Formats: sequence, C-alpha cells, structure tokens
Amino acid sequence: MMAVCPNCVKFGDQTGVPIKKRTGVPPNILKRLEARKKRMTVRDIYSRESEEVLVNDFAEKIRGARERKGWKQVDLGAKINERVSIIAKLESGTMIPSDTLIKKLERTLDIKLKEKMEAPATKKRVETSRPLTLGDLIKVEKE
Repeated sequence: MMAVCPNCVKFGDQTGVPIKKRTGVPPNILKRLEARKKRMTVRDIYSRESEEVLVNDFAEKIRGARERKGWKQVDLGAKINERVSIIAKLESGTMIPSDTLIKKLERTLDIKLKEKMEAPATKKRVETSRPLTLGDLIKVEKE
C-alpha cells in the first residue's frame, strides 16, 4: 500500500480509504506560536503598567503554609502532583517555581506568591532629530 500523487494513481489499484490531509494547525503549534508572539512583542519601558513578580521570601511562605496545614513535603507533593524533590528545592530556595507551579501552590496552600510591583517612575525623554550620544548619557547622569 502506498500513497502516491494523482499522476501515479493510474499505474495501480486503489485500496482502502484515501488518506485525508490534515487541515488547520495543530493546537500545540498554536500554543508555541502564541507564546513566541508574546515574547517577541516590544514593550514600552516607560509605560506605568504594574506587573506581578515572585515575592523574595517565597521559600519561607511555602514552608510556613505547608506546616500550618500540618502536611509533610510528601503530602504537598501528592496534592499538587509534583515530586518531593521539587518541593524540597522550592522550600530551600534553590529552585524558582514556574508560573503553573506558582498557581498550583497558591491554590493548594491559600497563599499569594506573586505581588504587584509598580514600575519605577521614569522621565520619558522627548525625541529629538539626532540620535542619543554618550555625551547625552553623561548629562543625564549629572542631572
């Protein structure tokens, strides 16, 4: 059994159901394309949008919340479907959790591991007709 082009079909006999070509883009490729588009977008550093960042003491918060519930690392790992070694690394601070892991931990332990961080106030420079030079940067430093 072979899949052949329309020109070569005349040299053989057709058996079975013809192969249908897949239409559309597979969902996993769509996810990757969306993530890439998000990564590649240009952000204005002067925009005053606040973004959520991981708190500095996330390890202590995770450990404290787990102990308040009376769970061992094994119990927490089973509840969020993660290995015990991952939980141990998180609580020691040697591993930074991914966004999905942060959501699982927040939901299970009833804690907040992300906080809104306000962008620092910056003065947007009025665009001039000439490009920025090293001298301009030194003047900015002196101001």
